[in-house]
This record gives sequence, structure tokens and C-alpha cells, in this order.
Amino acid sequence: MGTFVNGRIEKEQAMTRLNLLPIAGVLLALALPASAQQGQSAPQSGMTQGMADHNMNAFQKDSMAAMDKMNKAMMEGMMDPDPAMAWMKSMAAHHQGAIDMSEAVVKHTKDIDVAKEARKTAQENEKALKELQTKLKKEEKKS
Repeated sequence: MGTFVNGRIEKEQAMTRLNLLPIAGVLLALALPASAQQGQSAPQSGMTQGMADHNMNAFQKDSMAAMDKMNKAMMEGMMDPDPAMAWMKSMAAHHQGAIDMSEAVVKHTKDIDVAKEARKTAQENEKALKELQTKLKKEEKKS
């Protein structure tokens, strides 16, 4: 346990814990598909492997597929050795994921307000995606 000063964990220890959270999330995301494969008869990808036994509805399946695609592309983008390129590639995948998930909810929801918000979200992310793609093309030409 950390040393307490005035009822608070020392700043350094708290920051160390916060810095480890993203790493823990990535490790968990990478570990789930492998452990979820055990006992599966039909091949599936990503998070849907671990969720197959939960009788997902069509929206859940579409959303999980969109998230699997997004997570894979984001991790691939982060592998670029240039931090700027890695960030742009990962954010482009993130925006595409938001578009795909928005389309999934529009396809499956009966809630007019939610569908309207999802369309708005998709439009905003399409704009941001196009901007990033333009920047990526410029940076790739420089290389």
C-alpha cells in the first residue's frame, strides 16, 4: 500500500498507477481472445469469441464486430515508429469505429432520438476521419 500524506497517496505512486491503466487495458484486450478460444467450436474473432455463449442480439453482434475491427486497426496504427503517424493512424481507426458503431445503432434502434444522435456522431467522425486521412497522406508523401 502507498504511503499516505495528509490522507492522500503520494503523487508519484498515484501517477504510476494511472500510467499503468492503459497498459493493463491493452493486455486484457490481447488476453481475452486467446482465453476465450478454449472450448469454441466455430471460429470467431476478437471480443466476440468471449461473448459467443451470451446469445447476443443482432445489434450486439454488429457493435462487437465494429469494435473488434476498430481495436485491431488502432493497435496496428500504434506500431508505426513515428509517434505522430502512430497517433493519426490510431485515431483514424477510432473515428472509423465510431462511424461503424453509429451505423449499427441506427440500423437496430427504434429510438428516434438515439438514431438522430448516432447520425450526428457519424457525421462528426466522418469529418474528423477525412481530416486525418488528408494529414496522413501529406506526411506519407514527405517520407
